[in-house]
Amino acid sequence: MHFTLALLHRHLLADLGSLRLTLARLVVQPAVYLYVFGYVVGGMLAGGNGPGYAAVMGPGIVAIAIMTAPFGAVGGTLVSGYYFRTLEGWLLAPVSLRQLLVAKVVSGVLYGTLSATIVALLVWAILGLRPEGLLLPLALAVGGSAFFSLLSLVVLLLPATPDRGQELFSFLLMPMTFFGCTFYSHAMLGPPFSQLALLLPTTYLAEGLRGAYDPSQPHLATGAILLGLAAAVVLLAPLAAWSFRRRLGDYLW
Repeated sequence: MHFTLALLHRHLLADLGSLRLTLARLVVQPAVYLYVFGYVVGGMLAGGNGPGYAAVMGPGIVAIAIMTAPFGAVGGTLVSGYYFRTLEGWLLAPVSLRQLLVAKVVSGVLYGTLSATIVALLVWAILGLRPEGLLLPLALAVGGSAFFSLLSLVVLLLPATPDRGQELFSFLLMPMTFFGCTFYSHAMLGPPFSQLALLLPTTYLAEGLRGAYDPSQPHLATGAILLGLAAAVVLLAPLAAWSFRRRLGDYLW
């Protein structure tokens, strides 16, 4: 527990050291998306008659925040640790690999949940939208952050070195961001694109958040999304743990 807190403290100090970049990542970029696509374009499409498109894309921007924050918190530390040789410091700490793995995932979950909270507040401030309750969005934020934290570990540690995984990392971000039903709902798609969207995890996260914001609008079944998200985390955890032990148990980079 003390090591996990120490790791989070280090992440916080690193972000405070690059405060402008942190604010741009957590606040400015999602605010621009919400204003341009939600407020301006959404207002034009709605014709002044309710939220319209804004209610569709607002929860999707929250889903993007849940996806990207763990990639930065978990994946970013692995990549920088590889390039700047700081991983040795973590591996020489008097803790087990399991404790180090848990600390990485917990930091990703906290960063993802914090990022989702900030973007949700921006959605409320810019678009005037807020979820029907807090429990469902919180469960989706925590579960989604855990999934993407584990996915970051798998993507970066399965290849021989994290720099090779970084290429796959970049390749995955684009389709999950733009084809994972973040800027539109799954109900707007027709085959075969509706079937292809079901292969992307952001589809389920965005659809679950749409149900949390407005249960009356078309969305995938919330119960199935929560069950699938929990199953995905459980199934991905052993692969992430195996990748972690395989690459860092005998550190030869």
